[in-house]
Amino acid sequence: MAKQKPIKYNYSGIKFTIKERHNKWWLDFYFNKKRVRRSTECLANKDGLIEVKKIIIPDIALSLLDHVIPPEKEKEWTLDDFATEYFELQKNQIREHTLERNIAHYNNHILPYFGLRPIETLKPIELEKWQNSKLKTYKPQTVQKYRSILYSILDKAVDNDIIIKNPLSKVTSPKLLKNFKNQEENVDPFTEDELNTIIKEANGYMKNFIRFMYATGIRPGEIIALQWDDIDFDRKIVKIYKTRMRDKEGDTKTLASTREVDLLPLAENALKDQEQITGNDGYIFINSSKNPFYSHDIIGVNFQKLLTKCGVQARVLYNLRHTFASQLISKGADIVWVSRMLGHKDVSITLKVYTKFIEEDDEKRFKKIEKMGTILGTVII
Repeated sequence: MAKQKPIKYNYSGIKFTIKERHNKWWLDFYFNKKRVRRSTECLANKDGLIEVKKIIIPDIALSLLDHVIPPEKEKEWTLDDFATEYFELQKNQIREHTLERNIAHYNNHILPYFGLRPIETLKPIELEKWQNSKLKTYKPQTVQKYRSILYSILDKAVDNDIIIKNPLSKVTSPKLLKNFKNQEENVDPFTEDELNTIIKEANGYMKNFIRFMYATGIRPGEIIALQWDDIDFDRKIVKIYKTRMRDKEGDTKTLASTREVDLLPLAENALKDQEQITGNDGYIFINSSKNPFYSHDIIGVNFQKLLTKCGVQARVLYNLRHTFASQLISKGADIVWVSRMLGHKDVSITLKVYTKFIEEDDEKRFKKIEKMGTILGTVII
C-alpha cells in the first residue's frame, strides 16, 4: 500500500508535519530551534489523523507554550464547494471549450449524486455503484470521461489535505470495449477506390472538405477554424494555430499541433473550388447560414450519410486523416515529414499508430540492406 503524503498542520504557531511511518502517524516539528520527531502510536488512517489533530497536537502545544491559540475550525467542504474551486483553477490550465465540457459533465453526471455531500464522507462502494449505474446507460469510454473528472477533483482535495486518500482510486476503472481506441489509434483508412467513390458522390462544400482533409491530414476541428488568411498560396503553406468547437475557437490540441502544413496540389485544388462557394474572405468552410460551423459534428453526420449512400463501410470522419498518413507511409514517404504534417509531438507517436502500413517486398528490403551496409562501412576483424 502506498504511503500517505505528509500533512502540514499549524497549531498555535508550531508547524507540525504529520507523516506516515510503519503504518503509524509520526510528528515532525521544531521548538526552540530543536527538531522533535516522535510517533503518536495512532494508526495511519482517517480516525488516527483526527485523534492526532484534535487530541495529541493540542496536548503537545499546551505542554510547550504558555498561551495556546487553537486553529480556526476547519471548513467542512462539500464536493460541490470544492469542485467550484477546482474548476476556477482550471481556467488558466486547459482550453476553454474543454473546461466547459468538463463542467457540463460534472453538472449532469456527478453533482446530482454527490454534490451536497461532505467530500470526506464519500466511500469507494458508493462511487462504484455510481459508476456501475452509468455503465447501464453509457459506453465504458464515456463513463471513463465522467470518472476522470471526479478523480481529478478528489485528487486535488488530497493535495490540499481535505481528504487523506482518493476514494475513487479503490474503484476499478471501467473496462474499455475491446474495439475501442483513441481516435488517433483507431485506424481504419479508406482505399483509393473508396475515396474516389465518396468524392465522386459528394458535392458542394462536402466534396471540398473531404478532398482537403484527405490531402492534408489536418484534424476536422482545425479545418473549420481555418480562414483564408491562414493560407499562403505563394509559399504553399497552411497555418494551423487554432481549433474550433462549440462555436468557440481555442488552442490546438498540443503545442506540436500548432504547425505549418505543406499545401499539396490536391489540397490546393480543393481550396480553389471552395473559393467559388465562399469567396476568399473570412472562414474557408461555412454552414448554410453563411456562418462558421458550431463544431465539426454536423460534417461528421453528413459524412456518414454520404458513406451510406455510396455503399462504403461506415467509418468516422477522422479516418480521412488516417488515410492521408497511411497512404503516404505505405508508399515510402518520409515518416518524419508525415509526422510533422500531422502535428505529432515526435515521430514515435506516428510510428506507434502507423507502423503496420510500412510494407516492403524483398526487392526493396535487399536494396535497403545494401544501402545501409555501404553507409556503415566495412570493418576487418
